[in-house]
Amino acid sequence: MDAWKKHLSEYYAPKNFNFWYFFGVLSMVVLVLQLLTGIWLTMNYTPSAEEAFASVEYIMRDVDFGWLLRYLHSTGASAFFFVVYLHMFRGLLYGSYKKPRELIWVLGMAIYLVLMAEGFMGYVLPWGQMSYWGANVIVSLFGSIPIIGEDLLVWIRGDYL
Repeated sequence: MDAWKKHLSEYYAPKNFNFWYFFGVLSMVVLVLQLLTGIWLTMNYTPSAEEAFASVEYIMRDVDFGWLLRYLHSTGASAFFFVVYLHMFRGLLYGSYKKPRELIWVLGMAIYLVLMAEGFMGYVLPWGQMSYWGANVIVSLFGSIPIIGEDLLVWIRGDYL
């Protein structure tokens, strides 16, 4: 019973604990929703350029409640970024980037960059017209980096040789 009280039931909370502290936990809840729906969608998805769009149509039309889980996943992605932005705003508002928490802030920004890349990959997966042209535009942005842009663009896109 002492372990329950020490680790699970009682926590010290700061006096200024308010609405803004909710978004860290909410982002974790939405992330779990994204993982669960993403794993389920992966079970019915075909990862090839020729069959990706057809497999998304199959999920939407023929899989039981596939339409619901796909829309939960796509809406959850937007909700996740919204909640993460609010969480970052709270960090800026309360100065969470200042000493002694600089490393936590830097790690959070690194996680944010990974989330942006992950969101882009999820956007491209259906491989419809929006996905194709979205990928074209985002990848072409790397070509505008001075000096290394063209080489980076060839490295990302690949070459015909």
